Amino acid sequence: MSAIARSTLRVTAASKSIKASPKPAAKAPVKAAPKAKSAPKPASEKTSLSILAALADQGLLSQVEKLGLLSKLEKAGLSLSKIEEAGLLSFAESSGVLNIVADKKTPGLLNTLGLVLLAAAVALVVAVPDDSTASVVAQGFGGITLGLAGVAACTGASTLDKFQRL
Repeated sequence: MSAIARSTLRVTAASKSIKASPKPAAKAPVKAAPKAKSAPKPASEKTSLSILAALADQGLLSQVEKLGLLSKLEKAGLSLSKIEEAGLLSFAESSGVLNIVADKKTPGLLNTLGLVLLAAAVALVVAVPDDSTASVVAQGFGGITLGLAGVAACTGASTLDKFQRL
């Protein structure tokens, strides 16, 4: 008899013995004790945990560490204790800066402002004639100033958008 035939006979015999065995008596359902409800976490704790998780996912903290950003700021004279002493946090809160930063429309508005400033830089260079040294200086100064402001606004919009997605 082949090995396959023997294993088939064993499986058949085992299944007959299982079918022939009496069924165990039905047990009464057991009810689990009700779980004690834990107090819900405050919204500020949930927000801070999600921000920390997002920072970890983005690898921002390790980038700050690699760049030595905090030590460079401290060497430049800016530390967290100096920010507290200067009252910058309460000023940001009372002036509405935090509301503007938290508003979901702000990145789009900043991007639009940046594009308008870049278009204004181009329009200034095209519109101002090149007939004197003063007008060429005005073109250069105005074009560079408006162009840098436009780039800064677009960069700020992108950065703020990424920060809001955290």
